[in-house]
Amino acid sequence: MTAISNDAALAGRVVLVTGAATGIGRATAEHLLARGARVFGVGLDAEEGRALQARHAGAPLIFRETDVTREAQVRTAVDAALAAFGRLDGVVNAAGIYQTGRRLEDVADEDWDRTIAVNLTAIFRICRATLPLLRRAGGGSIVNIASVHALATVPGVPAYAASKAAVLGLSRQMALDYAVDHIRVNALIVGSVATRMTLDGLEAAGGAEAAGLSFASNRIARIADPGEIAAGIAFLLSDAASFVTGSGFVIDGGMTARLL
Repeated sequence: MTAISNDAALAGRVVLVTGAATGIGRATAEHLLARGARVFGVGLDAEEGRALQARHAGAPLIFRETDVTREAQVRTAVDAALAAFGRLDGVVNAAGIYQTGRRLEDVADEDWDRTIAVNLTAIFRICRATLPLLRRAGGGSIVNIASVHALATVPGVPAYAASKAAVLGLSRQMALDYAVDHIRVNALIVGSVATRMTLDGLEAAGGAEAAGLSFASNRIARIADPGEIAAGIAFLLSDAASFVTGSGFVIDGGMTARLL
């Protein structure tokens, strides 16, 4: 059997990426562009999104300011992606928020609802809107960004942990329902990544060392560069991962291997 090149498998593919203006989403958009994919990015940070598009002027990249918690905006963005590129082959749900420092009884309704809306319900809405396009293309791949908090968690993050555990469960369920359509669905379980969201959360928790993390490249459970996560996403999108579906694909620097 001939090995499939990850890079070659992405050339010409059209991928919709949420949270594309910053963090893992931005790194993923740039990683995919470098490998010949066409990218339709959506996100809330319009300024960063314009900067991303300016850095890649002339490349097959479109950014659209979109609130993925709003059904009408999701539908408009997906229609725009189809109009721009004519098809859709992959979806990366990277948009997310993190809230910390509260036990469940101290979580306000609006904080709970916002976390679930962004981290979980937005994935439902994006997938509901894009699955028909993936089916029309003959199949495709969906990668939903979960977290090590889906497997093991820390004090003070009830809404976040619940949302990420749900992303894992939803991804596995979708994989079963849509295998018949040649659509693979996986959750990417990531550890700490050097994004604005994570670094702000670590600062609130007393810093990386207090959380048992390190920036040193030779440490287990270190903080990842977003590009390292993007490489895993690209693999799951590509035909090199043709037998990978319904998985909780872990890229965590050994975080969940640690006992203490």
